[in-house]
Amino acid sequence: MVKVAEKHQKIEVQPSPLVASGQLVNFDIKGQIPKKLIKDRQRYKLDVYYEYDQQRESIGSLNFEFGEFIYEKGTPTINRQMSFPYSPKKEEGRLMVQGMAIDNKTGNTKYAAPKQIAVGLNTTPLLLVRNNAYDFIPDTYEEAAEKPATLTFYFEEDQAKLRNYIGSSLEVLDKYIADNVASQNITITASQAPNETGMAQARVKALETYYKNQLQINDYSNKKVNIKTEIEPENLELLQQKIQASALPKTDKQEVLTILNSDISVKEKLKALEKTNANDYLKQYVYPVMRTAEVTFNYNRNRKADYELYLLAKKIAEEKVPASVLTEEELQHAATLTPLLNEKRKFYEAAVKSTDKWPAYYNLGVVYTELARKEYRPKAKQALLAKAIHNLTFAGFRNPTAKVYYSLASAYHQRNDFLEALQYYDYAIKLGGSPEELQYIFADKAALEIEIGQYDDAIESLRYAGNSYQTNMNLGLSYMLKENYKGAQEFYTSALELKPNDALAYYSMAIIGARTQNEQMLESNLRQAVRADKSFTQKAINDLEFSDYRNKAAYKDALIK
Repeated sequence: MVKVAEKHQKIEVQPSPLVASGQLVNFDIKGQIPKKLIKDRQRYKLDVYYEYDQQRESIGSLNFEFGEFIYEKGTPTINRQMSFPYSPKKEEGRLMVQGMAIDNKTGNTKYAAPKQIAVGLNTTPLLLVRNNAYDFIPDTYEEAAEKPATLTFYFEEDQAKLRNYIGSSLEVLDKYIADNVASQNITITASQAPNETGMAQARVKALETYYKNQLQINDYSNKKVNIKTEIEPENLELLQQKIQASALPKTDKQEVLTILNSDISVKEKLKALEKTNANDYLKQYVYPVMRTAEVTFNYNRNRKADYELYLLAKKIAEEKVPASVLTEEELQHAATLTPLLNEKRKFYEAAVKSTDKWPAYYNLGVVYTELARKEYRPKAKQALLAKAIHNLTFAGFRNPTAKVYYSLASAYHQRNDFLEALQYYDYAIKLGGSPEELQYIFADKAALEIEIGQYDDAIESLRYAGNSYQTNMNLGLSYMLKENYKGAQEFYTSALELKPNDALAYYSMAIIGARTQNEQMLESNLRQAVRADKSFTQKAINDLEFSDYRNKAAYKDALIK
């Protein structure tokens, strides 16, 4: 059986060489053996593994027994999609199979000689640029001590019902209602999307009624409460502000603004907007964030000295004093007074327990992210990122903003949970933000789409990502992977204008030279890449993109001179 299989078996792998994309190497494998090898008492099996750096990593197997294969033109055939994790040390490995004949009754096995079916990894799809940068909330304790705090509520279309699930702003509102303070000045402001009627007034009323009812039930301090209400009905000015701050291309933005500034009725304007290129963007990313209400509180708090805050925070973290000795803002500020991440972690954990508010969860999530970045052990790193995600998720429940959901998407992205990351990038965009915020969210969303092979989606996302270095680099990579080499070269050139002497841009242009058989382009750009960053010398030596040029002067001269 082994001899017949070795002589007549057919194994195909696509792509070949293998390609690393994101943190996985995905490939399709097809195996065929002669029909006469299909027997009741014996079976033939192909083990698939990857061999690198004197190591063998098992991937899977093709097991030719009934129920595991199909007949393709009379030949037993198995098609499988397989993958294995990428790491740089696997770039010079090879994909192998080893056949074996197994006696089903006795378990006796005869092995065939191992056979190479693909060599090395093409790592060009990994030449993308990611940011995923998010940091602690800026420490504005001193400046913010006298400033108001705001809770934001989001509503479904044509709804004024308050959402009371765990983690909603309503849960936090209850804590404000129960605050033991002398007085509260509260402003409730509600708005509605242009395609809604009367909802701003209804939302204000719903929040005011809820607050007054809960105050009667839960307030024992007899504090003085002054409630002011404001509404923004069918506010086209607000819509214009949202459009101005959106990531829409200039032409689409101008088309919408022209309609909004025209003399036609509101109803006619809405119908006209439905016919624009921006309509889908408006429905997904603009209208939902106009269906809101805000409750603003104005508190007067006294500030303690930094040394006192730090010492009290340490005692809270050690459970030597109750958390109530510091306010939320004081405890958060105390965490900024130490450079030690583990001490920050303890302070923010204490803040989470005592305040249950979004800044504590958010900053604790950032601490775990920073700890993960310093961790070299893969399993420990994944565990720290999981804790970051846990806390950032709770921050998102309490403060659903673009900033918070971008950080959550980035944490998932760094953990290689790509589907979850993509979902939260989308949430962040829908929540809206400044043009700069939206641009870097779209830019990292596009980087993720490149990693999962969705190049057309990445190009679409990059339409809204501005004219940054990252945008041009990832457009260049997307076009190169789609084999539009002229377009790719134009974007890499633009990236170099924004970041001169960039090694990665030059190296990418050298790959275009190799793919288009332009030896002059290969040589000049590879030389520039190596001059800018010596590490690209070894990368070029191992890179399969240059395998056809190993013995050519253009390649050798670029690495030497």
